[in-house]
Amino acid sequence: MIRRSIAAALVAACAAWAPAQAAPSPGQLADAMLRQMAQTTAVTLGSGPHVVDVFFDPNCPYCHHLYEDLQPWVGKQGLQLRWIPVAVLAPSSEGKAAAMLQAADTRKALARNEDDYDENPRAGSGGGIVPAPKVAAATRDELARNLKVLHAAGAYFAFPLMVWRDKSGQAQMFLGAPRDAAQLKALLASVR
Repeated sequence: MIRRSIAAALVAACAAWAPAQAAPSPGQLADAMLRQMAQTTAVTLGSGPHVVDVFFDPNCPYCHHLYEDLQPWVGKQGLQLRWIPVAVLAPSSEGKAAAMLQAADTRKALARNEDDYDENPRAGSGGGIVPAPKVAAATRDELARNLKVLHAAGAYFAFPLMVWRDKSGQAQMFLGAPRDAAQLKALLASVR
């Protein structure tokens, strides 16, 4: 019995001294997210081979600023932006995200949310689009899948969160809005 206790103690001590597994890098997390992107539901602006996925909450002021900063780039030089809504920040986030995804023209609904941001008192927190009065079960499932993919960002779970492959094929992510036009231009120039 004593030998088993000593052996167990030695095994536990060795396990404690074993090197801890390194946390995944941002690139590894971005790669995991990109492999799951087919599961997401997005509002696509622009068309072309250079794709940037953008996770956003309809009530997020930083997401709104990023939307405005990206507008001049939509469709330019083959840039496609996939705006992937999640519902996290406020009780009205789910209804607003649903209003966009359930709209006949999702691009117009996204534009309404962003153009009316801080302007529409009927929309509740953050302004924007008026929340859908009813969230369809299919839409709730789409939002849950979007959130699941965003959770793959691990410690970088936040929004806005941009994810893309660079010209060398490496997965990249950027949290928040670029600090200025030069940083945004450099980021977009790196998109494969």
